[in-house]
Amino acid sequence: MATPREEVERNIARALLDQWDPLGVGGDPGPHPEYDRFAHEVFSLLARGASDMQVERFLHHLERDELGHPELSTVELTPLLTRLRALERTM
Repeated sequence: MATPREEVERNIARALLDQWDPLGVGGDPGPHPEYDRFAHEVFSLLARGASDMQVERFLHHLERDELGHPELSTVELTPLLTRLRALERTM
């Protein structure tokens, strides 16, 4: 049985916070809703069968154009993509 979408999106948001975090908020106490919107979009990409390259391009686009961190566009995202693929298998 598939994990409910809301739970998968929460897990994706947690993965983004733990392994991506271009805003640098992961070390701050309390809830972290900063990546919830992006988790929804990543879920949609995964659900549509996006390749690793497509997911990586999407995240680098966010870094550069929405979050103002173009210097992060060369950061290796393989560990995050591995975690996202594991979450994808629960969908």
